[in-house]
Amino acid sequence: MKKNVWERLESHPEIYLGQYIVPNFISNSVALELSPEEHLVISPGEPLLSSWPFACPPEDSTLHIVMPNSFHYMGVNAWRKRFAKHTLYAHKGAIKRLTTKLALDKSEICALQETTPPLPNEYCFLFPPGHRAHDAWLKKDNGDNSSLWVTCDSFLNYDKVSNQPVARTLQKLLDAAPGLKISQVVKWLILSERKEFKPWVLRQLELDKPTTLIPSHGEVKQCSDLKEQLSSLVAERL
Repeated sequence: MKKNVWERLESHPEIYLGQYIVPNFISNSVALELSPEEHLVISPGEPLLSSWPFACPPEDSTLHIVMPNSFHYMGVNAWRKRFAKHTLYAHKGAIKRLTTKLALDKSEICALQETTPPLPNEYCFLFPPGHRAHDAWLKKDNGDNSSLWVTCDSFLNYDKVSNQPVARTLQKLLDAAPGLKISQVVKWLILSERKEFKPWVLRQLELDKPTTLIPSHGEVKQCSDLKEQLSSLVAERL
């Protein structure tokens, strides 16, 4: 994908994906068209503001901004400034840290467990337990006994090791690339209770049978045996 532009996901035409670099790593923003005047964006990157793909201008749009964990906030204030009609959302456990980082009051961020954006019927949020960063994942039921997952930092899918020296060194040290990975950072620092997360995610994989994964970092992964690949990865790494 080209950086700093939005591209429609052909297999799910209501979804747009934008990639940007922060800091030194490929990061993803995901946008979902709820109506011509209303949209949801997950982990919005500031470099993607100028290429917003929808016809309705920001000043006339209603935007639902989802921060998928307590570390994904860097572009949020720029998007808040551009979209006057916006609402912020996060996992209830992430709100304390996010309000500090964004200089907001707790009342300005909605807890997704209590208030959700007006999602299409086939969409819902998942809340993995045992996660110090307090992830919120978006799931789409495909209607054919499969699903799409939009996750956060738990899974990575870089198609190659970075060309940037710092990023490349970290990826090698942390076994974070290439391919579908669970970084050592997630394993040792982010997962506060692996004994809770591991059985939950393995059970959720069996229930949802994802065939599309959109991680916060790396490339979209689409394949019929994605559930098996993710299950093996979780079993081996955790």
